Amino acid sequence: MTLTLIPDYDLSKHTWLGVGGKADLFAEVDNEENLISFLKNSQCPITVLGAGSNVLIRDGGISGVVLKLGADFQKIEITGDKVIAGAGAKLMEIAQKTAKSGLAGFEFMEGIPGTLGGGLASNAGAFGSCLSDLLQEVFFTDFRGNTKTISDFSDWGYRYSPYAHKGIFLGGVLQAKRFASSDEISALMQKYHEKRAASQPQGVRTAGSTFKNPKEGSAGFLLEKSGLKGYKKGNAEMSTKHANFLVNHGATATELEDFVNEVRSIVAEKQGVKLEWEVQCLGRKR
Repeated sequence: MTLTLIPDYDLSKHTWLGVGGKADLFAEVDNEENLISFLKNSQCPITVLGAGSNVLIRDGGISGVVLKLGADFQKIEITGDKVIAGAGAKLMEIAQKTAKSGLAGFEFMEGIPGTLGGGLASNAGAFGSCLSDLLQEVFFTDFRGNTKTISDFSDWGYRYSPYAHKGIFLGGVLQAKRFASSDEISALMQKYHEKRAASQPQGVRTAGSTFKNPKEGSAGFLLEKSGLKGYKKGNAEMSTKHANFLVNHGATATELEDFVNEVRSIVAEKQGVKLEWEVQCLGRKR
């Protein structure tokens, strides 16, 4: 099958920061068969865009083809204590469905706005848990359409997956830590929800945590210690509620990236720590 490729496609509407240029070509692919067929016959660079919640797409757009994973990749199936989900499934939806089925261990996903595929690429986590804690199998393809099943996660770490940028996650099998009552699980999810609401900015354009936590401590603490909580330049700001959240009040992608790099330099100068981006920057600068 040949995908319907849309030229000069505006990507800004697919990102939480609301910025970014155009994809040379864009397509939504509905199932694995069509994806693999396309990869085997394509010579273009491929980028997969998930929920757009933790990315900054540069103003010059993205070369090659940008793919969104469609219907079949968004399915979530629960069998016993296992969850089989496609890479396009939303983490929050997985948390909600497992709660109703009495499967514990997925509660930390409640407020993570990304997809399973994006979460696998970064080994997403919160509140002391991460995806690799639950993974039994992950289905993956390289950019040439060669598929494999991954079952060893011993080399996955904090916000790190060894397969990121090497291909496309197709989905996975996750195993619950235990069975529990829906009320118990929902209560823990509500607790996490309240913690997020109390400590993180709401109702603004942000992309979650801007920097990974270094070994020296939390990025938020180092930013605040450097006087950067609420620091603003033009239409870019480090949140007054949580210093590690970049907020966009109308800046361009270039302005946001330059602002974050300036913030990194200030922390390096004042604290002697070079923070690493957690938000993924994609595409070409103008």
